[in-house]
Order: sequence, then structure tokens, then C-alpha cells
Amino acid sequence: MSTPPDVDSAAAAALPRDELVAMVSRAHEGSAYAESTQAGRALAAQSKLPKIIAENLGAGFGQWSFFPDAGEIVDFACAYTPPSTEDEIWAIARGWASDDAASRHTILALVGREILQHELRRIPVPKLLELVDEARPARALALRASLGLEVPPAAAAKPARKEKKPAAGKAAPKREIPTRMPRPTATPRAKAAPEAPPKRFAHPKFGEGVLERQDGTGPEAKLTIKFDSGSKTLLARYVTELST
Repeated sequence: MSTPPDVDSAAAAALPRDELVAMVSRAHEGSAYAESTQAGRALAAQSKLPKIIAENLGAGFGQWSFFPDAGEIVDFACAYTPPSTEDEIWAIARGWASDDAASRHTILALVGREILQHELRRIPVPKLLELVDEARPARALALRASLGLEVPPAAAAKPARKEKKPAAGKAAPKREIPTRMPRPTATPRAKAAPEAPPKRFAHPKFGEGVLERQDGTGPEAKLTIKFDSGSKTLLARYVTELST
């Protein structure tokens, strides 16, 4: 039985596609942590994706709601070209939003937002940066819609309520004008509530970590958690929230 190449040799020389696909496939099928890490580093060495994203894709640390095909992952990672202009950044944003809104099972739907978070540090687009950094799901959807990016049909913004006009023939009631200004009342300033402590989660491989960002609610929410080994994006149902 042949042993897979170590991390250093995999990074030093490009692996053939079939060998790289086999490594990623084994990692996604539940191989040992060391072998999964090796597959992630090997893929990152041959990809221009942001390193942490390529490593997570290759190692299978995403815990996605569907299982991406290893060949699709390798082809996506190796074909990725970092954007060099604002137009190219917007193209990634539109592709991610379109796939996400249509619930298409694509790699871009899975990690498009994370890719944007990294690439926008190089090529700042303030409006998009505000969107991808927004942790509140409702606010993030509203920002997406305001930027002309697709949103899931069920999350489309409801039309604003219109004020009722008085019925025809009826004049609006007159408001009485006070003849004397009311005496000012002293209202004590409310004390600011203390900030809630950061949420902590536990993962069987990564140990304990602190929540950095949340996208969505319920067991399918995407949580970005900072572990000792670095930040990982996982589904909520694969981690356990620790009591404070």
C-alpha cells in the first residue's frame, strides 16, 4: 500500500489532478485529521484561492449541508483567478448571490461570501464590505437587495406600508396648538446594558472557539468560529454551544 506524499513534498511539486482528487476524496470521507489537513494544504499549494478557504475545501472541514464532489472542488480551486478590479469583485458577488438565492449546490454558493471577505481586503468596495461583514441575517438580506444582488424568494423585502389617507369628503382632524409650552421633565439617562459575553462553541476536531460571525439561524446557520488553529466556517448543527 503506497503512502501519500507528505505536506512539504506536496507543496513543493504540483500533484497530478487524479492524485489530488483522490486525496481530497479521502479527506471528505472521514479520514484521520492529519491526512485531512495534508489534503487541504496540498490543494492550497496548487490554488490561488485565499489559503484558509482552499485548506478548508480540501480537508473537508466545512461540514456543508451537501457533499461537494472532490473533482469539482479541485477544478474550482485550481481554476480560481483572484480578482484584480472592482468589476471582477462585483462579478464574484453576483455569482455567489445568484447561486445562493436559487439554492444551487455550487462551490461558489458555499464559499463565495468567504472569498469576498478576503478579496475585499485587497480591493476595497465599501458597500460590498459592509454586506459580507454584516452578521445580522435580516440586515444582510436588506443590504443585498439594496445593492441589486439576488436574494432568496422567501426573503424578498415586503413592500412598505402606506399611510391611510382620510376618506373623500372628510377633512383630517385639526391638531390643537398649545398656548403654553409644557414644563420640561427630567428623565434619568438609562444605563447602558453590559455587552453580552461572546458565544463559545465546541467542535470534536478543533476544540473550543469563540463566535466571530453568524450567517442565518437554526441548525443550518453558517458560523465562523475562531479556534486555536484558526477561523473555521461550520454549520451550527456540527458544533455545540457552551454555556457561559
